[in-house]
Amino acid sequence: MSTRLKRLSVLFVFLFLAGCGGSSALMKPSQNQNITPASKQKAKIVFMRTSFVSGAVNAELFEIANGKIKFIGSIPMGSKIVHETTPGKKVYMAYGIAADFMLADVRAGKTYYSIVRPNWGTGGFAPTPIRTDGTSEYNTSSPDFKDWVSGTELLEPIPEDAKKWFAQEQKNIMETYKEYWKRFQTKNPNEKAERSLTPRDGM
Repeated sequence: MSTRLKRLSVLFVFLFLAGCGGSSALMKPSQNQNITPASKQKAKIVFMRTSFVSGAVNAELFEIANGKIKFIGSIPMGSKIVHETTPGKKVYMAYGIAADFMLADVRAGKTYYSIVRPNWGTGGFAPTPIRTDGTSEYNTSSPDFKDWVSGTELLEPIPEDAKKWFAQEQKNIMETYKEYWKRFQTKNPNEKAERSLTPRDGM
């Protein structure tokens, strides 16, 4: 076997093992697989992951608000998470091999959608807004949208396990956030707008 093939084999095993443990064990299928409407006081964001690219790597999702990081859940390939939050401006981070971000300005009573897709530029995952107005490749009018919703399994965290895991990992997660958030800030306004959920994206 050539040196290059050996390196690729080692990388494959590493990615496979990375996807088989860790945060994926913190999730369980939701008993109710239906996405219920948001309440009058809260907004909902549905994060979905469908791509087979980097399918062996878990992606952890976090909400950052007022300088605090909240673990939302781990989203393996073929799954979705419904995140309920207060209205207003938020930052969301997805972490796989690297971290990436989505900005959000959400309204109470609305449900928003995001596709967590592989980011070729960083090797991580980019939580990307799904538009309702057809101005993006990722939009609710796309023929793929219904498949994304119906073809993914709704997961939810196991509360006690998730709490324990986050307590152990919080320091590393904060360091990761600080490092990659600086990189995200170098994006120009148009690039940031592409990564921003806006009030009109709600359904």
